[in-house]
Amino acid sequence: MGAGSHVQCTGPPHGLNNLNQPLPPNAFEHATRRGGVFHNASGREKHGLASALRWLLTRSRGPWPTHVEDTPVALPVARVDDGSIHATVIGHATVLVQVGGLNVLTDPVMSTRIGPTPWTGPKRVRPPAVPFDAIPPIDVVLLSHDHYDHLDRPTLRRLAARDNPLVLTGLRVGRKVPSKNVVELDWWDRHELRDGIAATYVPAEHFSGRGLFDRDKSLWGGFVLETPHGKVFFAGDTAMGVHFQAIRERFGPMTLSLLPIGAYAPRWFMERVHMDPDEALQASLTLESQTSLAIHFATFNLADDSYDAPTRALARAVSSLSGSEPGSDFRVTPFGEAAIVRQGEGQEATARRRYA
Repeated sequence: MGAGSHVQCTGPPHGLNNLNQPLPPNAFEHATRRGGVFHNASGREKHGLASALRWLLTRSRGPWPTHVEDTPVALPVARVDDGSIHATVIGHATVLVQVGGLNVLTDPVMSTRIGPTPWTGPKRVRPPAVPFDAIPPIDVVLLSHDHYDHLDRPTLRRLAARDNPLVLTGLRVGRKVPSKNVVELDWWDRHELRDGIAATYVPAEHFSGRGLFDRDKSLWGGFVLETPHGKVFFAGDTAMGVHFQAIRERFGPMTLSLLPIGAYAPRWFMERVHMDPDEALQASLTLESQTSLAIHFATFNLADDSYDAPTRALARAVSSLSGSEPGSDFRVTPFGEAAIVRQGEGQEATARRRYA
């Protein structure tokens, strides 16, 4: 899981999933929009410019490599329709999910840099684990929000030209997507994809914006993909919050969860927008996820945690559990390798067949 780390996580106690605590009255409501901007359901105040400047002036960056080359692995299969779910982490929050004959891609980002121009913004330290041309035809894109490390216009443009997939995303995000095949959703809106498969846009604790004048003017969230072979939760970008409990209550336990673990330091600044690994494990426990996969780490240097701090912290957190709690099967899979999950399969059996 990596070597060397100086960042410690201080998440909630392990094993406490908070399922018995009452949800707030607005837990299942649509997103609130006032004065042209959206708000988190929690009502927590977000950091402003002064806090951002404080962070930039006092940063203590953990070490990162300039380039990481993944070991070549078998390319994804064209389709999966054998009752299993295949999930291949391509990099950052880009995951190929294959289930029921459907190919779904989350937050597709294949560009070398993430920013307003091809030569600005953070540079990726590892190339996409699956080259664009090796990604099978995509039917649906799940686009969580508009930040540059999640909404990559060049990649979306290539996908639209090659496959013209349906793009599901949040309210007022569609105008930023270079495709005419876009459906915008509010929190808890459900969209039927085909018989027996549907996607619901669910809340996250985050924010949006790509420039100086569009802060929170479009919505952010995650997705629950319901299929005959299990439920898949893609969290997108999020801080810890009661929305995980609401998602568990609405949909029941997850079969597979894709949960972010990186870009969490320093906590005083990042805790309102990004979970740390302890909190990601807590989310997995709350969701009672049969299997969870780590995303949003070791690709773009976006915060002060070191390159391998998230995976080391997650390993410590998972090792403290008994291993029997629902949600405790939380993995860091090699980039580019397909994890295979079958609904209801025991943790030991799943571990034996975790990769393609």
